[in-house]
Amino acid sequence: MDSFVTKESRQAVTLATTRAAEIHRTQVCALTRSVHEKSLFGDIPFSDAKFDRAFDRTLNAPEQHLGLVVALGSRVPGCCYCSIGGYFIGDGARIVSVHAICVAPDVSDGLLGGKVALRLAKGIEVWAQSQGATHILYHVTAGIDAACVDRFFQRIGMKQIGGDYGTKFFPKI
Repeated sequence: MDSFVTKESRQAVTLATTRAAEIHRTQVCALTRSVHEKSLFGDIPFSDAKFDRAFDRTLNAPEQHLGLVVALGSRVPGCCYCSIGGYFIGDGARIVSVHAICVAPDVSDGLLGGKVALRLAKGIEVWAQSQGATHILYHVTAGIDAACVDRFFQRIGMKQIGGDYGTKFFPKI
């Protein structure tokens, strides 16, 4: 297990990776909201109801939906949400779609943030393999430090298979 040594206490604190459970709901919601607010989609109102439905799917249909948390003691500095399904015009594929990876903004730029992200990526891979996945697709669309995200994925052996492009429509006044 990885450990993180704080400068203040010099005590090793262990990172723990586990499936999200009801006990994590409040922290995962707060973390997801904080990352959402800094993202490209931050102007879209966060929906607690939609969050709850997604979180419930991870609890009630764990073979199709993954909610993963990385905990540092009682704190959750990282989480993700994934689902698995088929390829829309093909047979036999099992594709994991990683809809969100959230790393707490106060740790995302440092070593701890990298360890949290790595734990999430490895956990997604383990779950994907256990579900018989043929592919994992990370949908990187948040618009938060895309160059850093690209470097992270390249360092862990991923390859870019396309790009995310988008436009925003503004309501006519």
